[in-house]
Amino acid sequence: MKLQTEAAAAGGQGRLMIRQVWANNVESEFQAIRQVAERFPYVSMDTEFPGVIHCPSKHHATLTPSERYAALKANVDALHLIQVGLAFAASPDAPPAVAFEINLREFDPRVHRHNPSSVALLAGHGLDFARQRRQGVDARVFAALLMSSGLVCSGSGSGAPTWVTFHSAYDFGYLVKLLMGRKLPRTLPEFLGLVRVFFGDQVYDARHVMGSCAGLYGGLDALAAQLGVERAAGMSHQAGSDAALTWDVFRRIREVYFAGNTRQGQGVGNFAGVLYGLELELDLAAAPAPAADNGNGNGNRNNKNKCGSGNGAGGRGNNRRAVAALR
Repeated sequence: MKLQTEAAAAGGQGRLMIRQVWANNVESEFQAIRQVAERFPYVSMDTEFPGVIHCPSKHHATLTPSERYAALKANVDALHLIQVGLAFAASPDAPPAVAFEINLREFDPRVHRHNPSSVALLAGHGLDFARQRRQGVDARVFAALLMSSGLVCSGSGSGAPTWVTFHSAYDFGYLVKLLMGRKLPRTLPEFLGLVRVFFGDQVYDARHVMGSCAGLYGGLDALAAQLGVERAAGMSHQAGSDAALTWDVFRRIREVYFAGNTRQGQGVGNFAGVLYGLELELDLAAAPAPAADNGNGNGNRNNKNKCGSGNGAGGRGNNRRAVAALR
């Protein structure tokens, strides 16, 4: 594909393009995604979904990781994904070169369960649910194209993508559900095993990283304001725009808090493999991951009404390949 500017192709400079993906162009846009992924191996990801409808009776701060996962599973199993945003960068220090916003068709607020305040928030930020139902991508088509995109099931070698997210347990929950073509597994270790199978071990949750950075707090927009990071394109609560902002926030955290490759003896790579609120490292997930069914082809993460977010005070992954990639 040809990016918007030569500067963007060289390293992500210039005005960010967010490419809208609908049913009528999904095949060609995933061809573009496959080409982009070969040149821009740093991927930030965000999703939009209709809030949460199941909340534990206990306060989220008192929940164990397994209890938080049980709440996540109940919600993800019951609800439908609305949007997926992917932003791509050439290197750990480069801004995003291009972003894709995949609009899915499954959710209908007239008939499907949802959190009304979450859906109203999304509608207020420009999501047209009627258009998504008419023109959106079938979730099974999206899952099949994602499986063949080179972004998932790529192993852990030098060619595997590095994933950057913000408060991403639900994001990965919805993607794993779609890629598997079934409900999420019963236990947290099984789920984390699947995240590792599909997305590798170079997975970073900026919400987890910021817990070790003095003075940082809040959701994605608040964090961006603290760091002086401006949104490159689009608006909040749109998956493509939030994916790009997630990448810019993460690289700013690296620049400010991890300059010189180490901070108190640790580089940002040591935070690989931990999803905020689910503090078992991906490479410590003991249970084997089930085989994928490829035939099926508010915590405060920008106020998506994720109850049971937890405080993310868990351990740090220690994957050497991820450390080498981002140090």
